[in-house]
Amino acid sequence: MIYLPVEICRLFCRKEFYASVAGIVFILFLSANDGMGNMGDSVLSSVLLSSYDAGFMIAFSLAAIPYAAVFTDELEYNYTRYLVIRGNLKSYVFSKMLVIFISSVLAMGIGITCFCLCCAVSQPWVDEGMLEYLLCSGGYRFCIEREYYVVWFLLYGIQWGIFAGILSMAAAACSLFLANRLLVYAVPVLFYQMLMEFGADSFRTVQAFDPRIVFDARYHIWDSDAKMLAWALALGGTAWLLLSFAGMLQLKRRI
Repeated sequence: MIYLPVEICRLFCRKEFYASVAGIVFILFLSANDGMGNMGDSVLSSVLLSSYDAGFMIAFSLAAIPYAAVFTDELEYNYTRYLVIRGNLKSYVFSKMLVIFISSVLAMGIGITCFCLCCAVSQPWVDEGMLEYLLCSGGYRFCIEREYYVVWFLLYGIQWGIFAGILSMAAAACSLFLANRLLVYAVPVLFYQMLMEFGADSFRTVQAFDPRIVFDARYHIWDSDAKMLAWALALGGTAWLLLSFAGMLQLKRRI
């Protein structure tokens, strides 16, 4: 992982990262709006409603903007060959994929947190209905019980960010087959829709493999925050290994 520290530094210097966060905040406002300028009864209600709306799918594409097209960019300018010479192909691909994953997790986590802070200007943090619902069946209840609301929203965003990271890595792997950057950014939405549609009567019937449950902290599978987050990270880690390996095989052919 000799490339990792440099790539992490590059991530925070990229204007695309900050544009991604701003875009996620914007799309959450659109998703939470009922079309007449009305939001939820509280920040909690607005966040949960916005992340359940169909428009939330666009947030996954926005989370891919910072780094998902990095392979395409570096191949276009023949930068990949020089980077591989400095190390090796395996370290190069696995490091890039890890940074793609991290960038999406951070973009989604920060975006959802910024959205909740914006909503808090004019709304109470919680309303009675949503509060009761989360205390009964939601995750990270210790944050709600202690009124650490910002921490809860950050954890909520990070958990969705893990899924965004998986979709962004899938987009990065597909970028080695696709020449069009716009198609690369559309891949997260396409993959999301495919998982929802084709998994409805198969793997999604098992809660532990349903993305809308595993990565959504409003649900509390296994009744354990640690297990819930660990399982989401395990799925993310598995996707990282598989997609990195697939990307490495294709990149061998490209260079």
